[in-house]
Amino acid sequence: MKKRFLAICLLVILSCTGALAQTRHDAAPYNNAIGGTIGFMNGVSFKTFPTNHFGIQLDLGYRFIGDYLNGGIPVVLSFNPNFMYEQACGNGFYWFIGGGANIGFSLPHIHHTIYYGHANFVFGVNAFGGAEYKFANIPLALQVDARPGFFLFSNRHHDPYILFDYNFFNVSARYTF
Repeated sequence: MKKRFLAICLLVILSCTGALAQTRHDAAPYNNAIGGTIGFMNGVSFKTFPTNHFGIQLDLGYRFIGDYLNGGIPVVLSFNPNFMYEQACGNGFYWFIGGGANIGFSLPHIHHTIYYGHANFVFGVNAFGGAEYKFANIPLALQVDARPGFFLFSNRHHDPYILFDYNFFNVSARYTF
């Protein structure tokens, strides 16, 4: 009984190892990519695939927190690392889903009746999802994503605030290598 159980476990481990040993291009559209993103997040973007389906995207740039159409809080510098599961859906198209964090500093700004005064540290968490297209003949990938989440920050009196982050539309273009 014990030998049969060990044989089944060994067979499962070997099967999983064989599946992981397949070429990484079965699922990942490329190894690395660098470019830019515009939309609710504007800046430089780097994306890499450590494994077949697991991707890491790092964005550094300028963005707004909250509903900036109605006087959201501007952020001078924002770092947004996202971790995602990405899967092919055919003909160069891929979908992905995941999550990440957002770290930055806000500009002085008057928002409704609250004065946010000096540059404030802000921290947030976000969901991350969208679609990507990798061109077959040229080293270019285009991505559309949404990153809704929540931000925690404080005003000059150190009163804590939580805002919903309306980060619903970003477009990225990256050179792949």
